[in-house]
Amino acid sequence: MPRASKQQARYAVGRCLMLWSSNDVTQQGSRPKTKLAACREIGMLKKDKEDFLALVSGDATLTQKAVESLKSRERGHFEDHPMSSKFVKQYLNELVDVWRNSPNDGAREWTLQFIADAGVANEHTKPLICAALSDRSCMFLPTVIYLMSTSPELFADSGSYLVPLTSHPDREVRWRVAYFISKLKSPDQDMKKCIEYLKSDRDGTTQLYVRACAGR
Repeated sequence: MPRASKQQARYAVGRCLMLWSSNDVTQQGSRPKTKLAACREIGMLKKDKEDFLALVSGDATLTQKAVESLKSRERGHFEDHPMSSKFVKQYLNELVDVWRNSPNDGAREWTLQFIADAGVANEHTKPLICAALSDRSCMFLPTVIYLMSTSPELFADSGSYLVPLTSHPDREVRWRVAYFISKLKSPDQDMKKCIEYLKSDRDGTTQLYVRACAGR
């Protein structure tokens, strides 16, 4: 297997949640006890907790060091050692502050990843999520769109952000757009436009959720 690029390694942090969500949307039954859930029961690694706390410390120097340390994690690290959702949620305000105020792009990306992995979708985090949708190069778009699908009506007015993503080169982004729209009771015109565009997508999973949107 070829060595992972830096871009792939950073993307892999969110892979565990993406695999977890794939179980949800393909099996149409109760979620099996996954590796993610089992790892959360074991607990976080001390170093991961320390770096997280440094990231949200409010100290620019500590935040920078935390970002560099987080970047050094091996590919798949957070699949094997996921952060505690309960722990991350305790620092939601601090994470949002990092997103809004840190000049470090890496800090913003890790903030988004921790929020998405913890499953926090509410009015407080909606601006962050919409900003991520506006960035086609965001490494965590599949995770972010999955997070939206856990509270679909909260993002019912976000169709304009999704239209450009219907041509995204990553198939997982495209099929998750269709999956999210399939969760909505009454998709708006932008959402319907997304589905029209995705009808010509050759990916089988995308077409599965395009069909699920039929008649809406």
